[in-house]
Amino acid sequence: MKYGSKQELLTDIRESHDLLCEMLQKIHKSRYRESGVWGDDWTVSDLIAHLAEWQFMFLGWYEEGLKGETPPMPAPGYKWNEMARLNRAIWEKHRSRSVSAVRADFDAGYQRIIELVEEVSPDRLLSPGHFNWTGKHSLATYLGPNTASHYRFAMKVLKRWQKPR
Repeated sequence: MKYGSKQELLTDIRESHDLLCEMLQKIHKSRYRESGVWGDDWTVSDLIAHLAEWQFMFLGWYEEGLKGETPPMPAPGYKWNEMARLNRAIWEKHRSRSVSAVRADFDAGYQRIIELVEEVSPDRLLSPGHFNWTGKHSLATYLGPNTASHYRFAMKVLKRWQKPR
């Protein structure tokens, strides 16, 4: 999604996050480890861990970019056309973690991203060319998919999973 203003970006991130959190609140905690939510028998907890990991990957890219470095994207050892392999590695990395630890990571990543968006000027968020690592894209081009769009994706996955079969 292309954002026309900093406020539009913040609103999209916050509203999508809040809707996802409302949906998660309605899922009984006993179901958070139930397989079959998405992918290779992912659970609700696995899905939250996936979102958290992508939030932290974005934050890592940003931090490396601030140092004048070009971060390996999407992650060290992976290319953009290897998303299935990367997502599987994320799943394997987090699948044995507690639901509360995964949720704490998700919440912390979200909070840090909100703080980042609030502190960065609209021009630096929305105009290409401010960060070498974003190339011809704006920072928002990387923020949207790792936050609001990803939260909407998770909501679609959860809705599909919750449909009676």
